Amino acid sequence: MTLIDSVAGLTDLRDRDELEVTLASVMFDLIRPSKLSLWRLASHLGDLRVRQRVLAVAGNRAAVADTVTATSDLPRLDSHPALRACYDARTPVRSNPGKNRQRCHVFPVVGDRDIVGLLEIEHPEALRENQERLVAGLLRIYRNHLGVLDASESDELTGLLNRKTFDNYFRRQMPQQPPLQMRSGQFERIGKRRPPNRQQRPWLAVVDIDFFKRVNDRFGHLYGDEVLVLLARLLRNLLRETDRIFRFGGEEFVVVLGATEAPFAEQALERCRAGVEGFQFPQVGRVTVSIGYTGIIAGDSGSDAFGRADEALYFAKEQGRNQVRSYDLLVDQGSLQPKTVANGALELFG
Repeated sequence: MTLIDSVAGLTDLRDRDELEVTLASVMFDLIRPSKLSLWRLASHLGDLRVRQRVLAVAGNRAAVADTVTATSDLPRLDSHPALRACYDARTPVRSNPGKNRQRCHVFPVVGDRDIVGLLEIEHPEALRENQERLVAGLLRIYRNHLGVLDASESDELTGLLNRKTFDNYFRRQMPQQPPLQMRSGQFERIGKRRPPNRQQRPWLAVVDIDFFKRVNDRFGHLYGDEVLVLLARLLRNLLRETDRIFRFGGEEFVVVLGATEAPFAEQALERCRAGVEGFQFPQVGRVTVSIGYTGIIAGDSGSDAFGRADEALYFAKEQGRNQVRSYDLLVDQGSLQPKTVANGALELFG
């Protein structure tokens, strides 16, 4: 594969996970290291953690790290001295040969504003200057491509994913969807994983700010926009790194929780509700949200799941707001009638 083909392959991609794997694969093909690791930075209570996203070793075998591990369980950045040194220096670093006689090179992966990841390369010899330039150049292309994706997929005000990205993301989360086929040889899952559980499934929640029109009417749209920005930040801090948050417009947000059991989904969303209620918004003061949610089932479309969660949200609003309601439980209790799908058949619940 030529360098031009490699660059073209990178810029063709729109899925961020596949983009990470392809970047590592291209690097591996061009540099031929003994080992290559791509790490993503995460934060837990102000403490920097690292999640190993891709691992490629001699023989061109690659592994995609499991993304379910809670951020609190990830290793600290400080536990990897070479990664820490690169993060602090904000520039590529190299170390002398270790016990395995390999030289370690670490390159920062820079996002729009800060370092978002680290590329670690082990090689029997120090990389030549032209090899280092090649790696740095590919990382710049990767960063620029992420910038293009961010601009097209992000809500301008809050920085969350926007509504037009929702359908594509939702399709990838379907329970019947086969695993994404990566391009770099044989892939294995690595990292901590919860044991298989047939009760686990993804969940979709609709989050709506209570009486938001009153905020705009009383304080003005400038403070209303600040509430939206701060709420987006709160949700990001209260949810897992692997959960996805979309702004659907106005005061309405959609959350897609990764596969988990029903009680854990309820707990996560209740944590969001309570976190918002306990936050003091500048000038505005107390703001609350109502949340309706549903389990995502095989064959769901984004509009189907959204419609069910929205019914539960409407129920929460009618019952006094500032609460979390499950569509599935409301149907089981007889408080809501099950929705029908296009062919008139009743929905099935797993």
